[in-house]
Parts: sequence; C-alpha cells; structure tokens
Amino acid sequence: MDMTLEQKVRLFNGEGAWSTFTDKGEIPGFTMSDGPHGLRKQDQENYANINKSRKATCFPTASCMASGWSRENMHILGEALSREANSENVDLLLGPGINIKRSPLCGRNFEYLSEDPYLAGELASCYVKGLQESGTGACVKHFACNNQETRRQTSNSIVDLRTLNEIFLAPFEKVIKNSSPVAVMESYNRVNGEYVCRSNFLLKEILRKKWKYSGLVISDWGACLNPSKCLKAGMDLAMPDSNGFIPKKLYEEIENGNLSESLLDKANERIINQAVTFRNRKKNPVAVDYRAQHQISLKLAQEGAVLLKNDGILPLKPKSRVIVFGDFAKNMKFQGEGSSHINTETYPDAVESLETLGFSVQYCDCKNIARVKELARLAFAKNIPVLYFCGLDAKREGEGFDRTTLELPDEQKKMIELLVDTGCKVVLVNFSGAPVIFPCVKKVAAILQMYLCGEACGQACANLLSGKVNPSGHLAETFPLSAEDVPCSKDFAHDNDNVEYNEGVFVGYRYYSSFKVPVQFEFGHGLSYTTFEYSEMQLEALNGLYKVSFNLKNTGGLAGAEVCQVYVVNCQESQGARPRKELRGFEKVYLEPGETRRVEIILDERAFMVYGEKEDCFKTVGGKYSIQVGSSLFDIHLSEEVEIAGEKLSEVLPDVQDCNRFGVKTFPKEWYVPSHKKGEFTIEDSLETLASYSKRVKFFLSVMIFAVRLMNFGKSKDDPVVVISVNAIKENPLASLISTSGGAISEGLAQTLVRFANGK
Repeated sequence: MDMTLEQKVRLFNGEGAWSTFTDKGEIPGFTMSDGPHGLRKQDQENYANINKSRKATCFPTASCMASGWSRENMHILGEALSREANSENVDLLLGPGINIKRSPLCGRNFEYLSEDPYLAGELASCYVKGLQESGTGACVKHFACNNQETRRQTSNSIVDLRTLNEIFLAPFEKVIKNSSPVAVMESYNRVNGEYVCRSNFLLKEILRKKWKYSGLVISDWGACLNPSKCLKAGMDLAMPDSNGFIPKKLYEEIENGNLSESLLDKANERIINQAVTFRNRKKNPVAVDYRAQHQISLKLAQEGAVLLKNDGILPLKPKSRVIVFGDFAKNMKFQGEGSSHINTETYPDAVESLETLGFSVQYCDCKNIARVKELARLAFAKNIPVLYFCGLDAKREGEGFDRTTLELPDEQKKMIELLVDTGCKVVLVNFSGAPVIFPCVKKVAAILQMYLCGEACGQACANLLSGKVNPSGHLAETFPLSAEDVPCSKDFAHDNDNVEYNEGVFVGYRYYSSFKVPVQFEFGHGLSYTTFEYSEMQLEALNGLYKVSFNLKNTGGLAGAEVCQVYVVNCQESQGARPRKELRGFEKVYLEPGETRRVEIILDERAFMVYGEKEDCFKTVGGKYSIQVGSSLFDIHLSEEVEIAGEKLSEVLPDVQDCNRFGVKTFPKEWYVPSHKKGEFTIEDSLETLASYSKRVKFFLSVMIFAVRLMNFGKSKDDPVVVISVNAIKENPLASLISTSGGAISEGLAQTLVRFANGK
C-alpha cells in the first residue's frame, strides 16, 4: 500500500505497549500480549503495574511443562492459550521462551524449557503448532544467548561458533524449521560484541539466509538502541512506542542518505502482510470456558511434577491422617515474577484439596517452633506422615534478577533438619522454577518437585500425593550438588559485562556426565508408583536415519506413564572433544497395568553430527556409537552398538588439540566490549555507569529510584516488582529508557545526562 515516509518510519515502531501503528485504522495492524503460560493482557503498562492484568488462566510454567516430556501436552497448552487470546482479540502471543538453561541460577529459568537443545526444540515446536493452528501467532524468544538476568541489557555473551550452533541456536533452528512461528523476538544482550538487535550475523546471515526465515523479527521491549542499525540487520518492528524517538532517528538517517527507504519498505511489508493474515483468519471471539481451561491446567501440572525420591511413603494411605507444615501449603507459589505474571482466580490450596479427598489434615505454618516440635513428636509416635511444603518465594526468583545461591531459605533448611531429627517420616513438596539443593536428602522419606505448576497447584499436589494420579514427570535439567559444580559457575552474572562461555558445548548434563561430576538428581530422572520393563531393542537404518524400537511393559499394579529416553554415546575417540552422550530421542508412553507396547523412536539427522567452523555446517562424524534406551541419563535399560560412516573428528574439528579441556579456543579480542571512559559515554550506557562519573547523574538516579518506590508505596524494597523496576532504571541503557519510561526520560534529557558524565 502507498504510504508517506512519515507513516513508514512510524510503522517500524509500535503504538502504545502492545500494538502496531495503524494511523487511526488506515494501516492494517495487530495486537500482542505477554503470556508463555497464560494471557497477560494489559491495555497500558509501566514497570510499576506489571502484575495488573485481566483475569486469565495460569497454566504451568515452562520448567514444569518441560518435565512432562510430552509433545501432545505442549500442543494442548498452545491450543488453550489461543482460546483466551482469541477471546481478548490478541493476535500474537509472546512465547514460548526457549533459551537454554546455562546456569540453574538464572532468575528467569522458570520461563525456559531445558538445558538440552533437542528437548527444548521438540517441545517448543509442538507449542507453536498448537498456538498457531488455533489462530494465534507465536513469537519465540529470546534470540539468542540470553542466559542471565544480571545486566541483561548490556551483557555480552562470548561464545564460540560451534557451541553457538550446537547448543544455543539449535532449539530456535528446530522451531523455525518445524513450526514456522509468526515472529522471533531478539534478545537484549550482545553476542560476541554486537547487540543481537543489530547483529547482521545472527539476524541476517543465520536467521534470514541460512534458516530461510521469512517471518517477523521483533525487538524485546526497549532493546532497539540504534534504529538504523537494527533495520539494516533485519529487524522489522521495535517495541514499545518510543514517544517519537525511534521514528525521528529513522527519518533523520533516511533524509541524510545513510539509510535506504527500501529496507523500511521490506520491514513494513512484513508487518502489513502479517496484519492482513491475522485479520483474514480472525473469527468472532468465543466465550472461554474457564472451568475447562482450569482442568487443562490441572492435567498439565500433574504430568509435569517430578517424584524425585520415594522410600515407599507415597502414595499416602487413603483418607489417613497427615500433618502439614509450611506456609506454601496455604499461600501456594505457582508462578514466577515479571512479565509472565498472570492475574488469575483463587483456587483451593493443598490443605483444602487434601481434605476434599478425605484426608484428616492438621496444618501448622511453622511460626511457633514449640508447636512444630510438639506435632513432629506426635507424628513420630503415631507414625503419621509429615508433609513439608518448601521452595523459593517471589523474592528469590523472577525476571530482572538472578539467584545467588541454590540453597533453600535458611528458615526452611532449619525446619527440615528439625523435622527429620525427630525421626518422623518427612515428605518434601517443593515449589521452585529451577533446581535447589535439598538438605537431609538421605533422611527425608520422599521429595515431590512441583516446579511452578500454575493455578491448579493445590489440587495437583493432593492428587499426586494421594495416588489419585500417578507421577510421570522427569527432570528436563540437572539438579547439581552445589553451585560451584555448575560448569559456568565462574563465568555467570559476575561484575563484568563480558561473559565468557568457557564451558563450550558442555552445558548441563553434557558436563556432569562427561567429567563424572556427581549430582543430586540427574537429567531425565523421575519416579513412578508403578514399574516398567524394557526389552527386545532393535536398530534399523531408515532412509539415512535410524529407528530405535523396543518393548515397554507396565509391570506394576497401577496405570502410569514412562518417559523413554534415547541417548547416543559418542565414539570413544571423540571423548574430550564431544560430550560423552547426548539426548537424541524420547517418547512419553501411557500404559495400563500389565500392558505392553512397541515403542518406536526416530533419531534425526543431527544424531551423529558436530558443527564444523571451517565449513560452517554440521558434519557426520564416523565411528562406533552406542545407542542407549533408558529412564534417565544414568538409568539405562537397553543398549546397542552401531557403526556410522562419516568424516574423522580431526577433520571436522581440526583445532581441538589447541583448545582448553572444554574444547574452547581463546576468544578473539574483537568479541569483547571495552568499558567506556569519561568522554566516551553515549546514550547506550546505563545510569548506573554514568553515575560513577557525575554527582548530578548520581542524584538523578536516586530521584528515579525514589519515584519507583513511591509508585510502589507499601511494598518492600525486596518486592519483585520493585526489584525489576529499580534494576531496569539502574542497568538499562539510556536509549532503552527513552523507549520504556513512557516519556519520563526524553532524548534531550538523556543526552544532558551523558554530557554530565563526560564532564562537558
């Protein structure tokens, strides 16, 4: 359509917080909303009211969904989210989040699926298909290497190209090629010295050319720091509305001859074409059956919970007496904090849900230690099961900040020690979006990891503890023994923006398995109330791929589901250069007692490949491999060897002898971002940085922080909303604050602050 230059530059920038520019309806547009696990529909937004949204269903978070290992359930989640999006006239949902869990300390890990790229890519592909087949567009995020929340808008992920392709880009590649998402959201951070939002390498060379992606590229909110460079790299839409800053910059660049209007035409065309597509397939919104949505949330929560340990105490005897400790049993933690926070209805808690099932529940919130000891002694004397509800509260995990420890809160650790020391049988029911270190693991009778499992958490707990539902979740990440054991422990969220990915491809279980590092609970681990038997494994070449087949039998007395996992043990000559073994296939299988099923799993073309930097592609490495079938990384039931034809590892990775023990070479100097000195600061620096060089900027920063706390009057400084807001004000570049502050910080003010810091 014909547009003026003013309309074109304006269309590149969003209108308000959630829509594209329509020029009062003259240009086709569409509406967006947050919501990887629920619809967070807001008409207006600033950092202070991030939790004020319309009522919606809160489904389990990604960490819980991933531990369900179910492609079908991910598709169901996408369909359910689309129903609510359609009812609110939302065209594009900002999800799923598929960043790799590089460290369990990342504060936003509850929004991400796994430490394994194959598992994350498979599950996310089904989510996208479910969402888009139901009429709502998906926006996969955050592309790429957005693996920490600390200084998330200025950090620089320094990662070698092999690791980048094999680990951090792999889930995005799979989703784009398998499911064609409507949009990709680029991340805040830099990669190898360049902001992703203006990285020709990532957006143009990889996303557009190599993967042939033709959909929309959208900025994370406030990530577009230099509109001209972003447009040249392949960005189509900068969000949110920058109050004229971004259009002004583009207009100036075009008028000065520094930017081709044709690039703007291509970006505009993609926005308009997608808007027309949304409009043409839009149907009259249908009223949502929220009771049915809640039942879906319940089903997904139950299948994502992981039974980590069970000495036989679970399931609880029907309608028996139990003693419940912990505030989380009543004030349940079922979601994380930040842009994915869902405003939902109130549903029965765990205590109420257990009582509904006929249990006699005696509850204690642990505030009176004398009362706790009295009830613990009673539990020991009368052999009454004790349920202790523990986990991470809102102050300890959320968007905008990282965790500093894997430990549970001190008061919870002391309570667990007190309970087990009395000799009573203790069941830990834990709520956290990421791994924690459980005290007294050998002494507690059982551990049920609920993750952050959505609004139906109370009923899900009761059904799982009682045996009404058989646990079937398996870990999609490793639970390490300590934070120091994590391979990136020395290169995560430190004081420098330059973050070296020195662990290379040895992320998560790839590291623990390869270097024989003990863990609390291994990747893929999960227990059941029934038992399974594997037998009669066969390998079959199939059009260049391999089909793994075997029999699975439910040998117990209860119906249940088993997550069958296929690992490829890499050839021995690869050890040290490649992970010892890697997940290459899986299937979740439901069986009645005594039922047997033949399971077939196809290994895809990447099963025996590594990425070679020299030829910039994946190559099959020849040699003798072992194909393992099991219930977890370590619990292997069947194994067969196969000889694979391919290239020598030394030909694909010729420089491996010159690498460190992780297989990573020294990073090029140009990948690092130097610190600015006085006289060099720009609006791409943060207020926190500028404040170190100017008393006037320091005063201004203190005023801004005071204003944030005033807007959140009544909340503590540790409240997640306050923390997110304050960290954004301190750490985000000024150019980002211009776009996200709602006009509070103008370009003129930002430039004045920069002059102060530069001493001019």
